[in-house]
Amino acid sequence: MRKEMMKRAAGLVLAAVLGAGTLSGCGVSLVPDWEQAAGNANSITYEGIQGKTGSGTAATPAAQTTEVAQTTIAAESTTAAQTETAQSGGRQIHEPEITDAIRALDNTSVGTGANTDDRDENNVPNGYKYYQNRWGSDYNAIWLGDTNQKTIYLTFDVGYDEGNAVKILDTLAEKNVKATFFVTQALVDSEPDTLKRMINEGHTVGNHTISHPSAGEPSLSLEEQVNDILPLEEQVYNETGYEMRYFRYPEGTFSDQSLALLNAMGFTCVFWSFSYKDWDTANQPDQTQALNEMVTQLHPGAVYLLHAVSDTNTAVLGSLIDAAREQGYTFAAFGNDNRY
Repeated sequence: MRKEMMKRAAGLVLAAVLGAGTLSGCGVSLVPDWEQAAGNANSITYEGIQGKTGSGTAATPAAQTTEVAQTTIAAESTTAAQTETAQSGGRQIHEPEITDAIRALDNTSVGTGANTDDRDENNVPNGYKYYQNRWGSDYNAIWLGDTNQKTIYLTFDVGYDEGNAVKILDTLAEKNVKATFFVTQALVDSEPDTLKRMINEGHTVGNHTISHPSAGEPSLSLEEQVNDILPLEEQVYNETGYEMRYFRYPEGTFSDQSLALLNAMGFTCVFWSFSYKDWDTANQPDQTQALNEMVTQLHPGAVYLLHAVSDTNTAVLGSLIDAAREQGYTFAAFGNDNRY
């Protein structure tokens, strides 16, 4: 079964390469459509939390079906996870049973992006509060950490990195900060020593898929999504003994159905509450302006999406850490209870 999954996954990679455009910041040969995805949800505001849907993609056409299916999925995935854990001696990620309840959920693609000018008294973007309240508890997904704590989660998407990942690790070691890295198969295959260093130095490593589809995981069938995700987790586990329990969606594009699938696999899906256009290697942001944007948008429970391919991010990372600490913030990695 696993060999067949790997063959099918390889087919997905080939298809992605054949359909590739320019290089994206996530590190594969695909045109990023993050701006389009963000635009779809850019008008989401805090009112959505109180029962009103924004004018973005937050509303789900199959809300009643979703509610019933979510209840069924919760029971099924819990049982499956318990069974898998018992059989594997503690390993939690597993191939899910794709149930009728999962198939019944809405598969409308939703882009992660909110109006960051709309903020609460603690500078937390209200749009990302909407995401967290709308999808977080139902599907074990994260856009924000504890907004009562001045803690920041630095997360790096790493496909290819042109040597920046090592420099980022150097800075994190110098500043005694742990972060979360979401890796594609391209990074795992090409830079095994960098992957092992991330793990050995106590950082959290998460799954960012094999093929990184530019149209997002919901554009694939449920079976294709499993084959785009699970073999990478298995490869990292076999090569390092490390289990990737966190997942980041390519382009931040998700659906209720896909979130339920990832939850059934045992993954926690991590999105973000801060991002900016940092992935274009031919048009890197000005370092002073970028640092100012990062610092002015600091907020409790912030999840920062940064791309390792960015020279700007690599250059200003130490200054960001210093500036945040001056404001009383600490740093954390997912799956690690310590603060740095």
